[in-house]
Formats: sequence, structure tokens, C-alpha cells
Amino acid sequence: MRALPLVSVVVSLVVSVLAPAAPAVAGPLSPAVRNVRPRDTTASLLLRFGNERSARFRELVDTLEASNVIVYIDVRQASEHPVSGGLTFIGESNGLRWVRATVDSGTHSFARTCQDIVRLTSILGHELQHALEASQAPSLVDEREFASYFRSIGVDEGPRVLDTMAARRTGSLVADELRGMTRRRDDATVATTETAPAVDKARADTGS
Repeated sequence: MRALPLVSVVVSLVVSVLAPAAPAVAGPLSPAVRNVRPRDTTASLLLRFGNERSARFRELVDTLEASNVIVYIDVRQASEHPVSGGLTFIGESNGLRWVRATVDSGTHSFARTCQDIVRLTSILGHELQHALEASQAPSLVDEREFASYFRSIGVDEGPRVLDTMAARRTGSLVADELRGMTRRRDDATVATTETAPAVDKARADTGS
């Protein structure tokens, strides 16, 4: 059977996300979800797209749901911010760690954002890997510890930008799976923390 065009899948997802009171069929968007929290319609769209088309993405979300990290997801649609992603530290309370994953679509246009859904969802997967890494830190009570921890497990690309090899590999794997490609997953194991430069970066600060 011929596969549906990607644009048809995106349109179906948009309708599903916008439809009121529709029963949830994807795990990350069910009422039971509490740790991974999209804060806008576009963030919900990327989360659902990743969950439905990428096994690695689903694995990340499932692991985060059982973790001590709460992840808010924002998609910033503004042409003055180029396509990128970042994870910022919000705070810690009663053993829970709060972070924000931001994906910049690089455009004000929702239609163009949807056209770039594979790349943007893979960036979100990259940032969710960082959130998972944050859950593995021995202590993470403030921004200083957040920055220090990511410098210890990854690569320091400047005073406010850090990254890890695991996140870079995860983003690449998610992109392959979203395109329907298959490959060995040995290099994208949860908790891998080898260092290497990256395109999508985690931000070690509380700003955006």
C-alpha cells in the first residue's frame, strides 16, 4: 500500500490537535500525562507527531513521565529567532526539577512551521534528551548546578550554550524515524553522555 504523503499526515494532526473534546489516542497527549507539558497548540502538534511516528521519541516521553523532571514545551514562532532549540532551568521543588524546552520555528507562519515539522520535532527530541539528562543529575537545585552538570557531561560551546553527544544523536535518530528511515539505535541509548559539538544546543540559563 502506498504511504500517505507527509503533508496529509500533518493536516490530519492539525485537525486532531485543534478539535475540541476529541478523545486522546496518543500516549503523550493522554489526560494522565503530567511530566511532559506542551504549552501551546504548535507544541502539542509536535509532541503528537513525534509520538506517533518515532519510537525513540515515544521512549523519551515515556521515560520522562516516570522521572523527577517536569518539562514545559514552548514553540516560538518568530522570524527574528532562527530555527533552533534550547532547554532552560526553571527551578527545583520537593524533589521535582522544572525545565522549559523551547523550539524556535524561524517563522511567524503556522503553515511554514507545519511544513518544517520533521526538523522541528527532531529538535524537540533533542531537547527532551537534555531533559532526561537533567533527571540523571545527582543534584540540580539552581542554574549554577544546571550549567555545571551539563559542562561535566557534554561540550561547553560558550558561557551560555552547552550540548551533549546523546542529544545530538537522539535528534538525528528521531529525524530518521520521522522520515520513515531505519537505522541501528546503538548510539542513541538513553543516558549516553559522550561529548561532541552539535547544531541544536541546550541553553544553560533561565532565559530564552
